[in-house]
Amino acid sequence: MSSVNLTSLGANQVKSTTSGEMVEIGSLWQEQTVVLFFLRRFGCQVCRWMSAEVSKLEKDLKANGVALIGIGPEETGVKEFMDGGFFKGGGEKVLLHFVQKSPADNISLEDMTKALGISANVQAGEKPQVKTGSICKVKPQIL
Repeated sequence: MSSVNLTSLGANQVKSTTSGEMVEIGSLWQEQTVVLFFLRRFGCQVCRWMSAEVSKLEKDLKANGVALIGIGPEETGVKEFMDGGFFKGGGEKVLLHFVQKSPADNISLEDMTKALGISANVQAGEKPQVKTGSICKVKPQIL
């Protein structure tokens, strides 16, 4: 697992999809633990599936004082993504750092809750089939 420079990461600004204001990423974890979920593209079917998967944990995360926050690279498709209900989300150390290595590569819900020290009673869905060679185009947005 590579280390994450939280000072550097936290200094980046993203635009809130709800308020339209620019906020520093670091402000998101100042008052509570957060799961930052980075998406490649709002129209990407794999990103939508992975968002729906991690959103299964939203109720349990919230009950344990953990916010679920999604960040995407562009404004294109964000309205349809939000309207489609794919994502249910709106600390000073990294508990778990996961970097996707292939299009449908994702962290398990069990590993995520284990890293947070909480339990959840959810079942993972079936991974979508990904065509090899498909490219997802990549302006940060925050959900």
